[in-house]
Amino acid sequence: MAKVLIVEDDRRIARFLEIELTHRGHEVRKAETGVDGLIEFEDFEPDVVLLDVMLPEMDGMTLAERMREIKPDVGIIMVTALGETKDKVEGLKKGADDYVVKPFDTDELVARIEALLRRRGVLQKQVLEYEGIKLEPGSRKVFVDGKEIQLSKTEYDLLHYFMKHPEIALSKERILNAVWGYDAAPNVVEVYVNYLRKKLGEKASLIKTVRGVGYMLSV
Repeated sequence: MAKVLIVEDDRRIARFLEIELTHRGHEVRKAETGVDGLIEFEDFEPDVVLLDVMLPEMDGMTLAERMREIKPDVGIIMVTALGETKDKVEGLKKGADDYVVKPFDTDELVARIEALLRRRGVLQKQVLEYEGIKLEPGSRKVFVDGKEIQLSKTEYDLLHYFMKHPEIALSKERILNAVWGYDAAPNVVEVYVNYLRKKLGEKASLIKTVRGVGYMLSV
């Protein structure tokens, strides 16, 4: 898990990115202005920052310079509507590691974020293990007793959430909000828990039903 700061004044875009990155196991904070972004940056000490250029109070170019002065090794990806070559060059000169133009492809942006984190050695350190199940967030690979198994994106996100909260009874509502991030029918949790149990084979019994509550990853 990496720490990601999103500095973006478009709440819809910021929330969308927050949901996507949280699903992938990252810890996320948001800020809507350049000044608030700097405050969050100093408090949160993120591994990577997604930074809009056109921000209230302090523009993204200035903010990138300030962030780079405070934490020279931070990863900075500018995500902006300014797509001309001169804008990209200016962003890279100001300290950005990468420059993505809106509208962006979500999968490509996430791939760029995780490639940047890998180059900095952040993701390789993050491995979750529980009773013979091993999950590698950096590569999104899952192993059961040393053998890799194939999970869909949602199955992976669900298992990742369970493995981040072992031995804790999780309500269906909590799981729904964390994994799906929107108002879906509660029975979708049951459906995907069943899918996941089938994929886990002999480890299926580790995902226990907690009557009247939801589910728990437990021996």
